[in-house]
Amino acid sequence: MILHPEEHNSRFSKTIHLHWNITKGYRSPDGVRKLVYLVNDEFPGPIIEARPGDTLEIVVSNHLEDAEGVAIHWHGLHMRGANEMDGVVGITQDAIPAGEGFTYRYDLSSTQAGTFWYHSHSALQRSDGLYGGLVIHEPISDSTTGFAMSNYDHEELLLIGDWYHRSAIDVQASYLTFMSSGHEPVPDSLLLNGFGAFDCSMAVPSRPVECEHVQRPALRLRNGRTRLRVVNVGSMAGLNISIPNSKMEVVHIDGGNPINLVIASEVGILYPGERMDLILSSTGIENISIILDPELFTMQNLALTATQTIEIITPANTRSSHESTAADDQEVQWPTTSFDLSTAKGLQQQAMPTTANQTILIYTHIEMLAHYDHVPMAYMNRTNWIPQSPPLISIPTSKWDDHQFMPEIHGNGEWVDIIVNNLDKDAGHPFHLHGHDFYVLTRHAFPRRAGYRTYNPFDLPSDAALMYPEPNLVNPPLKDTVHIPRRGYVILRIRADNLGIWFFHCHVLWHAGTGMGMGFVVT
Repeated sequence: MILHPEEHNSRFSKTIHLHWNITKGYRSPDGVRKLVYLVNDEFPGPIIEARPGDTLEIVVSNHLEDAEGVAIHWHGLHMRGANEMDGVVGITQDAIPAGEGFTYRYDLSSTQAGTFWYHSHSALQRSDGLYGGLVIHEPISDSTTGFAMSNYDHEELLLIGDWYHRSAIDVQASYLTFMSSGHEPVPDSLLLNGFGAFDCSMAVPSRPVECEHVQRPALRLRNGRTRLRVVNVGSMAGLNISIPNSKMEVVHIDGGNPINLVIASEVGILYPGERMDLILSSTGIENISIILDPELFTMQNLALTATQTIEIITPANTRSSHESTAADDQEVQWPTTSFDLSTAKGLQQQAMPTTANQTILIYTHIEMLAHYDHVPMAYMNRTNWIPQSPPLISIPTSKWDDHQFMPEIHGNGEWVDIIVNNLDKDAGHPFHLHGHDFYVLTRHAFPRRAGYRTYNPFDLPSDAALMYPEPNLVNPPLKDTVHIPRRGYVILRIRADNLGIWFFHCHVLWHAGTGMGMGFVVT
């Protein structure tokens, strides 16, 4: 998907008016016919391009049938002063009823520029295609990230994710039964910008599909240096990107947060909800490989081709203003190494206190309990989240039910540590925080030989220095989505300066659908 930064990075701020009609229709994105969600008859939805300081006014009209509601979340945007526009059913709004509309209106922060996206935050609609790209282009005069458009020629948006041929409701139902034994449903395919190539001869006989011939997807890149804005829009699987004989420079993660420059030919793992910006020297490159990470593939799906190679087509009549020389190539040595995104370091040293003003300790776990018929259910500090109506934002806390775990955070810009222990022995969880970015001070997985361990700063053992790594207080990465490894933990530090009720949840849709969510009330 070609982007147009030149239309936004040197103009004055303005109000962007959009009108979206939400419908459903049959499409065959990878050759298999499926009923998907459409925005103005498009799948994926239309790209929003803007600049900091713009105001977005988006009228969403729900034309879905069967009394199906809808709500849209703007993933990664701080929504400062517009908590009620965050789009989370049960937290900040009720779903927009069928036949009705709602106007999302909010100002884009003057300090946010980068790669974002929007998606449904109602039920399971994201898995059936209700998502799209949202890019905020950095003004030419703004050098806060230390990176300018003069370093590359073109911009492309890549929306990549796993894909299921069954409806999301059917997929979730296959998980929410004792017969699943807690094994997550494995996807059938993957899509890049809404297109894929499924081998219909591999379809499982017990789940027949309606196939038609489609042209294999190809990625069209112009010659020169291209900024690839990559979003994992999938429901469950992380992914790696590999481009042989290439030079990929990893410059940003999540919403335009700069990291120390890394050069590699393979980058990952990018988990659902996460983003990364790559600068690709594309001259002469023939293909790109996308590899779905098998971490949660504990069941077998013979229909899935987990590694897919997509041809890169480069028009012959495009030229670059950044052509590399033989000396440049010799100096770089065209890396053959992989870069693990979890090891990224922030570009700038951070001035932060050695301790936070407040610490919140969280444990998350998926359990299959006998008195719930061994159906997988997720808990955050023993609370199973279920969206409430009316939404929390519109009622006093005394009327919040027992499914709402919403600790209070004192605002005024104080530093707050959020410590999340993942008690699951096999499953990692990519967690997304609404309304804030966070510094990842620690991300640690205990080795299997270590047995059952957690991190509790209020009750540390005497040999704590040997068991737990020191938090990175110098150059931690700044993110809004982080993967918490199996039997591991993270220490996240936020600056509590955005008042409101902000959701915090696993971005694996099947885990969130079983209750792996909570929130923070910043007062």
